[in-house]
Amino acid sequence: MRAIDYVARTSAGVSERGSVLAQDGVTVIPASQGQEISLNLRQTDIHGYSRDGGDLVITLADGRVVVLDDYYGGTGVAQTRLFISADGYLNEVSLIEGAEGTVYAQYGPTEQWGKWSPTEDLIFLSGDDVTVPVGGDDEVSMLGAGLLAGGSLLGLGGAGAAGLAAAAVIGAGSGGGDGGGGGPTRIPPSVNEDGTITIGGDDADNPTIAITGGGEPGSDVGVTIGDKTVETVIDESGEWDVVFEGDTFPEDGEHDVVVVVTEPDDTETTLDGPSIVIDTTPPEVTVEEGTVATDHVVNAEDYEDGVDIAGQGEPGAAIKVVVDGQEQTTVIGDDGHWAVTFDPADLAGGEREAEVLITATDSFGNSTTVTDALAIDTVPHPITINGAAIGGDGVVNFAEAAAGFQVTGTSAPGATVRVTLGDVERDVLVDGAGNWSAQFDASHIQAGESEATVTASTIDAAGNPSQTTGTFHIDTEVRDFAMSGTPGGADAVINAAEQGDGFTMTGQVEPGSSVVATFRGAQVSADVAADGSWSATFTGGQIPAGTYVADVVAVATDAANNTSELRQSVSVDTEAGQLTLNAASIGGDGVINGAEADAGVLVTGTADPGATVIVTLDGVEHAAQANTNGQWQSLYSSQEITRGTHDPQVTARTQDAAGNPTFVEASVHVDTQVENLNLSDLNIAITEDGRNVINNDVATQGFSVTGTIEPGSQVFVTIDGVRHAAAVDGNGNWLANFAANEIGSGQRFADLRVDVTDPAGNEAVLTDTVQIDTFVDELSLQGPITADNVVNIAEAQGGLQLSGRVEPGSSATIDVFGRSYDAAVDSAGNWTLLVPQADIPQEDGSTDMVINATDWAGNTDTITETLTYDMVAPDTPGIVGYFREGGGYRNATVETNEDEISIHQVDAGGNVQELALGEQANAFTGETDYFFLDDAGGIQPVSDGSQLVVSATDPGGNTASTYVVLDETSTSVVNIANPNLAAFDIETIDLRFGDQAQLTLSEEQILALSGNSDRVLIQGGADDHLTISGAQSAGTTQIDGQTYDVYTLSTDATLVVDDDIQVVT
Repeated sequence: MRAIDYVARTSAGVSERGSVLAQDGVTVIPASQGQEISLNLRQTDIHGYSRDGGDLVITLADGRVVVLDDYYGGTGVAQTRLFISADGYLNEVSLIEGAEGTVYAQYGPTEQWGKWSPTEDLIFLSGDDVTVPVGGDDEVSMLGAGLLAGGSLLGLGGAGAAGLAAAAVIGAGSGGGDGGGGGPTRIPPSVNEDGTITIGGDDADNPTIAITGGGEPGSDVGVTIGDKTVETVIDESGEWDVVFEGDTFPEDGEHDVVVVVTEPDDTETTLDGPSIVIDTTPPEVTVEEGTVATDHVVNAEDYEDGVDIAGQGEPGAAIKVVVDGQEQTTVIGDDGHWAVTFDPADLAGGEREAEVLITATDSFGNSTTVTDALAIDTVPHPITINGAAIGGDGVVNFAEAAAGFQVTGTSAPGATVRVTLGDVERDVLVDGAGNWSAQFDASHIQAGESEATVTASTIDAAGNPSQTTGTFHIDTEVRDFAMSGTPGGADAVINAAEQGDGFTMTGQVEPGSSVVATFRGAQVSADVAADGSWSATFTGGQIPAGTYVADVVAVATDAANNTSELRQSVSVDTEAGQLTLNAASIGGDGVINGAEADAGVLVTGTADPGATVIVTLDGVEHAAQANTNGQWQSLYSSQEITRGTHDPQVTARTQDAAGNPTFVEASVHVDTQVENLNLSDLNIAITEDGRNVINNDVATQGFSVTGTIEPGSQVFVTIDGVRHAAAVDGNGNWLANFAANEIGSGQRFADLRVDVTDPAGNEAVLTDTVQIDTFVDELSLQGPITADNVVNIAEAQGGLQLSGRVEPGSSATIDVFGRSYDAAVDSAGNWTLLVPQADIPQEDGSTDMVINATDWAGNTDTITETLTYDMVAPDTPGIVGYFREGGGYRNATVETNEDEISIHQVDAGGNVQELALGEQANAFTGETDYFFLDDAGGIQPVSDGSQLVVSATDPGGNTASTYVVLDETSTSVVNIANPNLAAFDIETIDLRFGDQAQLTLSEEQILALSGNSDRVLIQGGADDHLTISGAQSAGTTQIDGQTYDVYTLSTDATLVVDDDIQVVT
């Protein structure tokens, strides 16, 4: 075994060196805060890591143990940076804790000696490269050259030793510091304080912050916390201090301390100090529910369910609420809401107020106290109903119901009482004396006789309810009231002979009632028997002479003073008969036209009711009888009316019951024919094939229809149910105008009808049909255009295919991307269009796509759809590193972004398969670990000899892939010609994680790697080789601070190559 060198460098930049000797079983190295420790080891020299309390235990492959004392410090978090270095390479070691003290190591990407960096003291060389020897022949020395890595992680798990029995402690190590020859030693700038300083709480009066440190005497020091800066000068002893207080004390918040030291030679150094957390502000707390301040009163219902008090405040603050000496506590939630509940057993009821004290205390000890009050009212109002006073005596009759009646009672003065009778509710106010009254009427109760229940309820100001009921009797009708009689005998008419006999009316009524009968001003009190039967007789002298019909009226009054009225008409005719003939109304206007002759006509008039009338028209005699209203009529059928134009006579005669005759006569005009009806023209659209059609333009602009007819006639034109009267001139020419939009939209054959009536009222009809087509029957875009309705780069290859439906026989155009395209339309109405790929903007966005159609009838239609396109590929995934375990790779680490990440394994045979991934994001580093999983969801490393394709897919479905070349022991040649890679859009080839990779690319391969672009980025190091025969240098470019060389092949292919890579053109 050989001795193992190490170097430990403080935060001030002072390096101390030492060795782990071959004979030592356990070596202890102090690991103070802010140190950087580098061990002259390779990964294969380390067996594993473990944690023992605050120490890190490293077990080497030869069995020796290295203990980094206090590596985890008092906080349990690593406070020292650990590196391993050999052969001029430097790797930083990051540790992840597993179960039972097991620690997994992750190694950053390899950095190589060759240029100056701040980590030059941490890199070891072996063999002839040693330039500053510090040990014997079996030791490895350090050279001040190299780079401090901060990249991705490659893991190696291991188990270490714990509970060590003995250890040899190495302090500052062997060897000197960084000093050179003679002269005073420079004191590097430093800050003494570290970690986090917390200031706050109710006791934080006049707070101060002291920051101290060291440095070159005479140097200017500026210390900034937040927006406050305090300056000082380093004293002769090399020390400095500043104090933030009063006006220089920072505002509340979390601040980083930044120290800027300017030495006498103008060397300026910026140092990071501790983190300062300040919170001297009492937490906010408000009451929003349950107290007097929120206008809440706890009523009986609230009281029984528990008394709730709630509000808003600073999340995480502790809440204490005290009422009547009872205390409830809680913590304000993340949403700022808090609430407590007091059990009814803890608080007395009644009508009272209690003081409420609410105290909020935040995590820093700042507190706020709010004083409020709790209003309690659990006592409801008293309430009564005066049922016996309803209607004055507890009974409501018809008149009282009709006039309205009151329901009264008592309750607390000022209270609102809801009085309910059936489905009717009344809200009334209690007066100062405690009385209330509610008004109801007949519509609120059931007619007849019944018992009614009324309910009164009230709710006090606190919401406490109280209720009572009362009853009363309802009697609103006279029962069983009926009347009958036959004045005038069998014909129900009192003639002159029957007048002297008078007449009698009889009936039935509710026992105990009275009945009064009245006829033409004469009043008779009926005789009412105990069983309710009654009769009333009118004498001949009480019946006036004449011809009339009058009612006999009977009014009954029951014991509850309800009244009821019955009526029966009585006919009286003591005069001679009457007779009239309505000749002017025959045919409606004294003229019988053809339609009236075909239908038959009525001859009408008046006579005494019941009288027989003999009617004669043009020599044809009929008998008619006058009805009870004295009206008579007789229908002459079509066969009884002579056609043509003439003026026949019409007569009527009759005799009343007394034998008095009456006769009247007149004449009527007959005209039964129509002449000269003609339809001339329809002023509507004519299609290319000669068809008449009402299209949208015709329907919306209006049109006219013309023809001829007998002068003086009326003409009505109806199309599709729309009817218009035509204007007829003195020569019989007629014109009907249809206004804009009168004909409804649609596609149909509509009826055309011309109705004519000549001056005599004769009618004629012309009919036809007209075609209506006012809209494009169908216009649509078949979709979605793509699976997700977003056109991406792959879907736009060769052009964008659009299709849809339109009414057969139509033409279609599509306006999109600032151009207009004619679509192809087949006989079935299917339209198609291929938008050239070159016309699609190479950007992300959306645009209106307007689809226009014109059908066979000349109607047009337009629909507008939104076309969304994503023609910009995502950035290729940024590969940070990988985790190596055993003979394979456990996970890969990728810079976190919003795109969907997938990883494919390319095995040694060139086969490609997608890996199941377990994702773990690190918000601090901005990186995400993707663990390779088996079917059960467990970690399953991919085998050695594999390569990775890491792909990012944006929401539009565009992908960009990075081909990651890993260590492969069998070959260093990168097989980019693998045909299985054709499924990916590879825009980056990452050689950084492989050893001495050899990559050869042709123009054809570059163009085939990705469908997104013809540009490929090559990342790698000085040990990697790239052959691109025929390539031309096109300058350099900067990417994330790294210099890249640009090469072109012909005019299409472009390579952007890390300038560390060895390139052969």
